[in-house]
Amino acid sequence: MSNTISSPENQNESRLNVLIIDDNEQITKMISSFLDMSNHECTVVNDGKEGVELIKTHQFDSIVLDLAMPECDGYEILDTLQNEDPSQLSKIIILTASNIPIETIRKFKDLGISSCLQKPVDIDQLLSKITDITN
Repeated sequence: MSNTISSPENQNESRLNVLIIDDNEQITKMISSFLDMSNHECTVVNDGKEGVELIKTHQFDSIVLDLAMPECDGYEILDTLQNEDPSQLSKIIILTASNIPIETIRKFKDLGISSCLQKPVDIDQLLSKITDITN
């Protein structure tokens, strides 16, 4: 299910359009609420396949991506983007509860992935990474 949260006041050029792809609804609610309070538009999907379709059909400034999801996980999304639209990879912030080996993080960086953060995430750090992508 897709859920868009937006706030009409103070819409200006610093307002970012962020896609969150994560099957954990508690995490997506927390992040989207924080981004909304920070005056950013946030689209949430709890399914990887729906996330890929949104990336193909909409323009996002930043994409927060969970790696471990049922059916279509973050690795599959990264592979799809690498093959179909590699320019999207630089917009991705990986957010995962998994312990990722340093070699894998290096591979992500080589692909152009913006950042890789561990859950539980420091929400201010996440916001900083999201805004860094557009600078």
